[in-house]
Amino acid sequence: MIRGAFNLTFDCKRWFFDEARVLAMVTPRMRDFLASSGAFAMTVARRSMRYVTSVREQQRQKRAGERRRITGEKALSAPRTPPHAVQPHPWLRGETGTRYGVFFALDPQRASVVIGPNLMPGRPYNLPHLHEFGGRVRVKNPRRSVRKVGSSGEVRIGGRPARTSHFGYDRLGRPVMVTYARLRTGAQVARANILNESLYGPSSYMATYPARPYMGPALAKTRPMLKKFWAESVRAVPAAAG
Repeated sequence: MIRGAFNLTFDCKRWFFDEARVLAMVTPRMRDFLASSGAFAMTVARRSMRYVTSVREQQRQKRAGERRRITGEKALSAPRTPPHAVQPHPWLRGETGTRYGVFFALDPQRASVVIGPNLMPGRPYNLPHLHEFGGRVRVKNPRRSVRKVGSSGEVRIGGRPARTSHFGYDRLGRPVMVTYARLRTGAQVARANILNESLYGPSSYMATYPARPYMGPALAKTRPMLKKFWAESVRAVPAAAG
């Protein structure tokens, strides 16, 4: 009647419990029971993930005068504990209360409720599944750029400021001044790529994800509550209506 899922997409909103198709598919009593169970598990899963602020957001806050210094990436949560939730989330702008987009919805084929995070758009791997069960996956470094002849690229880190120098932050959140220029030769391109890597790390790497379960514990806390939710649905919906 209740289960976790790691392949939800935003299409699951078609099966939220206030949708007309759902209201017509299940009885009021069953709808109340499934919705109460799903909402409880979802809330437990969401609240188990502590918010942290991304370096990019820290940089924005500092530019806006809302923060004095960049503290760098927060330490990862300990293995076997729920993962942290980045705030704001890069794919869930304006959804700061959802903590990785954990939702619950009706499974119409099984007449049950499924609870879980939606798949991260743009990721070639199932990040929520990796957090829950652990594993290894090759990750592309989003801050790395491959410089080419004719493009702009790094020519110097530090040193005397020039008209094309800009302050930025390296992979550790440290402020650095980088000078850029139009790359006209292969040697300049090679140097720019070396500097780019020294600033932001390798273009890709094998990332190890220790298991940091959050849905399993949430479902375990929900199951003892199912009798209570069913009793409440029976009291709320008269027998003739259910």
